[in-house]
Amino acid sequence: MRNNMRYRMLKVNSDPDVTGFERSSESVSHSLSLRYAFQQCRIAASMSRLNTLVLSLILLLSSLSGCIGDLDESQNSDSDSGDNSNNDPNDRSDNDSANSTDNQSEENLVGREIECPDGSTTVVVWGEETCAIPEVFAASDVSQDTVNLTLKWYGVGSTAWGNLGPIEIYIIGENISAAEELEDEYCERHKALDDNWKEEWDCANENYRIFTDYVEGGGAAVSAFMKSYLDYDFTMLIMSAKFPGPEEEDYKPVMLHEYFHVFQHAHIQDKCSGDSRDNCIRDEKMGGKNKPWFSEGGAEYMAQSLYAQQPGVRDNYLREVMEMKLNYSLEGYTSQDIRLDNLTYDSNVNVYDVGAWFIAFLIHNEGESTYREGFYGDLDELGFDASFEKNFNATRTTYIEDFELFLEQPREEVMAIIPEQLPVNDS
Repeated sequence: MRNNMRYRMLKVNSDPDVTGFERSSESVSHSLSLRYAFQQCRIAASMSRLNTLVLSLILLLSSLSGCIGDLDESQNSDSDSGDNSNNDPNDRSDNDSANSTDNQSEENLVGREIECPDGSTTVVVWGEETCAIPEVFAASDVSQDTVNLTLKWYGVGSTAWGNLGPIEIYIIGENISAAEELEDEYCERHKALDDNWKEEWDCANENYRIFTDYVEGGGAAVSAFMKSYLDYDFTMLIMSAKFPGPEEEDYKPVMLHEYFHVFQHAHIQDKCSGDSRDNCIRDEKMGGKNKPWFSEGGAEYMAQSLYAQQPGVRDNYLREVMEMKLNYSLEGYTSQDIRLDNLTYDSNVNVYDVGAWFIAFLIHNEGESTYREGFYGDLDELGFDASFEKNFNATRTTYIEDFELFLEQPREEVMAIIPEQLPVNDS
């Protein structure tokens, strides 16, 4: 979800080896396309100028395979989902959202056929690992170095947590006109990919600023376009030029944070309607609508933990970051009486940081594999609470109560669950 707060992180010089994803950056086009897209179409040479040849190719492949490429926050993810607009872009009337999955073609429900780097072909299916390389669509003022950096850290996350699709990545710079151009290209692209994509509702307007808000506000976000009225499902991941910017070290763990939201959403198959007043089960499976404790806490802790394992990152990095989070959040949380899973994005508590500590506490007790593979493996079938109880042997209420007792311990005992040194991940 979108986070306009500066990440308070200590600066470190670390530069993990470039992953295979960076090699694809030369094909990144400053043209119409989406965030985390797991599409293995060839990307146009320059995204700032959409040329007619690329558009023709998109339309041709679309007619042949049903959809090209592919594509977090169920409605909004969390950073990872977070709402990055003044209005719900998908708040359609009942008539507009009447196009349900019953009316979608089997072909569109299955996924899209793409070509893998080794020349083989496969179909990108929501929630399944894929060989597809993500498409990146950058505003015309975004440098190739920023594209390379984004793809590198995408590669770190997808190597650790699975290369999940379909995804489209959008990178926003500091020029409002370039961001507006990208919004127009995004609109035209999706109108071509999906007959149900409506310019009135789904494209940028004065009340729904898809990319332009990021020019001034900065931040990052993931949105899952799993909608009952759309045929073309995808996850959009947005990175921007500030809070943090690509020149800051924070940009790297923030990219990992956003990718973990992709992981979370990939484990949920439910679709949302076009009316924001409707209950969407995706929200419940993420931990509750507008309740970021589990989704944001998980993305933040997993991102910082993975970043701490990269070559060149100092041994005490994770402990320093987690102690900082404790300093910024503990007093605010313990001095009020709203339980963790009832806090919202607007609460006067740093729920990202408290949530990160809850996930650290959970993983310390249960193990990362139980959290990442067990809980998320059962989530879609069982739902949030049943999967929580099955994998962690307690209700969420009981676990939160235990967590609050844990926070009452002396500081050194709380910090003791964070390892001083994590094994370096050279993969």
